[in-house]
Amino acid sequence: MRYEYASSYRPIKIRVFFVVFVYLVAANIPLWIASRSIGFLLIGLFNAEFLILGILSVFIRRRLTVGLLLCAISVDMIRGIGSTYMLSPSEMLRSVRYLFGAGPSHLWQVAVIAICIAVICVLAAFASRGEANSRERGCVALTLLVLFIFCGVFDALTGYGTFFRRDVQLNVPRLTRFPSHFLIKSEWQDEMYRVSRRSGSTLSVVSASTKLVGVDTSSALEKTSATLPNVVLILVESWGRPRDADLDEALVKPYEDKGLTERYTVRQGTVPFYGATVAGEARELCGSAMGFGLLAASALQLKSCLPTRMNGMGYHSVGVHGFSERMFDRGEWYRRIGFNETWFRDGLQRNGLPLCPGAFPGVCDSAISGWIGDRLQRDFDSPQFIYWVTLNSHLPVPVPNMVKSPPACDDRRITAESPALCSWYQLEFNVHRSVAALALRETARPTVFLIVGDHAPPFGSAKLRGQFSDLVVPYILLVPKRGAEAHSLMAATHSPARVRVPHFKSGTNLIAATGGQ
Repeated sequence: MRYEYASSYRPIKIRVFFVVFVYLVAANIPLWIASRSIGFLLIGLFNAEFLILGILSVFIRRRLTVGLLLCAISVDMIRGIGSTYMLSPSEMLRSVRYLFGAGPSHLWQVAVIAICIAVICVLAAFASRGEANSRERGCVALTLLVLFIFCGVFDALTGYGTFFRRDVQLNVPRLTRFPSHFLIKSEWQDEMYRVSRRSGSTLSVVSASTKLVGVDTSSALEKTSATLPNVVLILVESWGRPRDADLDEALVKPYEDKGLTERYTVRQGTVPFYGATVAGEARELCGSAMGFGLLAASALQLKSCLPTRMNGMGYHSVGVHGFSERMFDRGEWYRRIGFNETWFRDGLQRNGLPLCPGAFPGVCDSAISGWIGDRLQRDFDSPQFIYWVTLNSHLPVPVPNMVKSPPACDDRRITAESPALCSWYQLEFNVHRSVAALALRETARPTVFLIVGDHAPPFGSAKLRGQFSDLVVPYILLVPKRGAEAHSLMAATHSPARVRVPHFKSGTNLIAATGGQ
């Protein structure tokens, strides 16, 4: 009897181990590989939905099990992309066609992940044996259920179980993730934006550019165009607010230059952010949470945005970006939003500006800064409003980069330990250094500079992601001390226009959050 019991118990034990391996370990491997090799953000070591599917697998048909597992792995990968680059599912679909303009893709990593997914499906087919008896099914289901409950309780006790995550850095690893929940919530939030736009709501949000637009245009019109200052608005790619105060200060150290502080009043602050770069553009140009709706908005819908408003004050508006005008259709909506003149990679290259490597190879940021400086030295009839979106610090950043005389990374532990974070720091510092040099150049008229981040850097490592606030981005405002008109333009600096913050802002930045479901 003892031998018969042992021989019947061993297959059940082996089967339990095999099924647990497939749904607890193997099914998670594709995203583990993608997080290490491609840079996808990994929030939660194990996909809890795989465990639920493992429980169902002992009760449903084999083909259905494999099909559901393939769908679940696909959703897991999509969630990895969305959480990394702060995109909702619909925004990801709209962004697919723009990926062809990116730099060399991770083809071999994608191939490895595809082969891995195929192998996992085969393993799941073997694990889903149709002839399993009720005892086997019960053991498998109970084991996976216990694992599911343990992981959930662990995350709840360590602070990850809250529906909305606070803007804090947790040092305890998270065990579970729920990709479907994240995608549904982020798409629901995106749909809220679309419904609000269709209903005529502006979904106003706080922006750094409020410091520029809160001006009495009637008094401005009384001034001659010769007395108005130039205005340069710079949206810095992936400039988030570091939690480390030393790194935060090091990034903006170029603005502490004695010559610059003698010529400018330097102000610093932060503003809430949501979403990716396009959302940052909507925030700063229109003070709106329309996000990707910016791409399809009509000229009438964009009439209250900054370029049109500046044009109404007598400015000549210029939009500049170092990549292709086809990327996110900037060439089209830049004109609809009111820019009188646009410059992109091809035009800047024809003017002799060099290219730099990166996720999206384009014109070097430092070269564009110099080009803007040359333009500001020219004596135009109208004051210039120049809007520039930087490029080179777009993640994943090249390691090594092409920064000349880069700042040392060994001065602080967090940059010394990570080559990716070091390269990001050097690229961001290079932008601020070039802007500070630009501000020190002699220009035809006083110039106001506003430098603001678009979003936190989307590092694939949760540890690196946790080094930055997921709620706010920093800004620097340079107001020239000479020229009363410049100070008149900036009169609203300490009294920004009243805005209506969408109700979800009271919780967290869902798409940008590093610890969401």
